[in-house]
Amino acid sequence: MPLAQVVLEGDSVEQLLSRAYEHAYENGWTDGLPIIPATSAKLEEFVGASGRPRDEVIGVLPPRKGEATVEVIAVNAIMAGCRPEYMPVVIAAIEGLTDRTFGLELMQVTTNPMCPLLIINGPIRKKLDINSGLGCLGPGWRANATIGRAVRLILNNVGGALPGIYTKATFSSPLRYSFVCGENEEDNPWTPLHVDRGFKREQSTVTVFRAANYHNISGGEGQGPDEILRHIASNMPPMLGSVDGAMLMLGVNHAGWLYERGLTKRNIQERLWKFARLPPSYFAEAFVEMERAAGRGDAETIWRCASPDDFHVLVCGGTGPQDLYIGAGMPQTRVIREV
Repeated sequence: MPLAQVVLEGDSVEQLLSRAYEHAYENGWTDGLPIIPATSAKLEEFVGASGRPRDEVIGVLPPRKGEATVEVIAVNAIMAGCRPEYMPVVIAAIEGLTDRTFGLELMQVTTNPMCPLLIINGPIRKKLDINSGLGCLGPGWRANATIGRAVRLILNNVGGALPGIYTKATFSSPLRYSFVCGENEEDNPWTPLHVDRGFKREQSTVTVFRAANYHNISGGEGQGPDEILRHIASNMPPMLGSVDGAMLMLGVNHAGWLYERGLTKRNIQERLWKFARLPPSYFAEAFVEMERAAGRGDAETIWRCASPDDFHVLVCGGTGPQDLYIGAGMPQTRVIREV
């Protein structure tokens, strides 16, 4: 990707950056936002920060079957505005996304607005200033924003997920720019996601999910555990199974309150599975038939998920009577190999 070649001697800094952005946009290398040109010196710094050979292939990305080498990942990370020390996180995310069981090609070409969601756990959250507290999915944190953006540029530039060409998302989603946060392990009274998935608490990991809709849930304060979870489940309607799982990001208030009343994560999963159901009369007959065939329904109700295991319970964000529902499934977790 010869982006640095557009930088000509004698131009001002403003002209250099403008020319680099225009050149990248004309060639379809950007997400529409300005980029940082990948100079040779920057490229060497980023490859070095990965601790891997520049020609190592991290994964092959559909639908174009492009090889995501360390060097190519570095170019896209630079363009996205990453720091060099973010490289191991981006590489681990690409490893997870290209696992053969993840189904990346569907996400790349579908008319559905699904996109990758990255959850980061472990000590690296503090080291890289990855936000997991107040505003964790919003603007203001370079690591969250640029790591997710780097992944998107790689999916586009290496995998070929260009809007209107290979990607046929009817509406697409602003979450495709960047969808990254850390788990709030400090305010999580239970075990964090990566420990639930078999990793050690002291390890740093990234878990990639295939994600779609996103819904804030307010209220439920002062109610019993069942009423809080019933209120949350009412905002988790059944949906076509292109995203098989459901994620509940509990805010700090409800997480602490449910824990103090003796609920485990498993209790929460089981109650959400029980409550997140609606009568078949709410849906078109064809949808009902598909959901029943997929094991997400019976004669009386259509379910959000086929099993309690398909509900992923995390603690993220800050204080307040807010929780978050995300259609998210197919998780893949990878250890972040720090240099």
